[in-house]
Amino acid sequence: MNARIVLVPAIVALAALGMWMAQAAPVGVPAATWRLGVGTDTKPGINYNELPAESLFRLSFTCDEPRFVYVFSHSIEDGTLLLFPSPNVKSDLVQPVPAGHAALPGRRDDKELAWTTRTQISATTTFLVIAAREKVADIEALLPQLRRWTNTALMDGTMQVTNPASGTEVTTGQRTPLPLPLLQRAADVSLTEPLINGPLRLDQGADGVWIGSWRVKEQAKR
Repeated sequence: MNARIVLVPAIVALAALGMWMAQAAPVGVPAATWRLGVGTDTKPGINYNELPAESLFRLSFTCDEPRFVYVFSHSIEDGTLLLFPSPNVKSDLVQPVPAGHAALPGRRDDKELAWTTRTQISATTTFLVIAAREKVADIEALLPQLRRWTNTALMDGTMQVTNPASGTEVTTGQRTPLPLPLLQRAADVSLTEPLINGPLRLDQGADGVWIGSWRVKEQAKR
């Protein structure tokens, strides 16, 4: 076999991959990939995925600078939930998420943590990610008021949803809109972007903030 026949396509493929990577992660721009599964048994999320009940998922996040990362979910049935950073999730990841690569929500006792889709939620759920150079004041003020994920409520560390601390008002519930314009702009990204994985979009309403989202629906029980 002619070595050039094998070598030339390989060189072209590597060059194309290098160009894609250079375009995919400009300096200072965070990138995020929604991933289904844990360990080596993972696959990237697709917009409007129809998933089995309680499907495991994580968020692969990359940036060459530390970033404050916020992850939420929203549906008309479930309201707005806080996924990260949750004060009730014990994890090796803290804010700001360090430069390099991280898989949210992190690890606990060397075990990968993962969120799940919400069983019995028939409506489409939108997962949002916001990454910022500095803390986002409006989001920081909102966090204590939201239901959030926890892995400290049960002895076995099971991930589940819990209410905020006693006495804290829950501001969002069924059939309520997203509580901040920034979160709504993040949700709107997946309405117009067919590719939900890769560099986040620079938000036009806040300086130094990038946004993205992913829409899924649990498969109906047969």
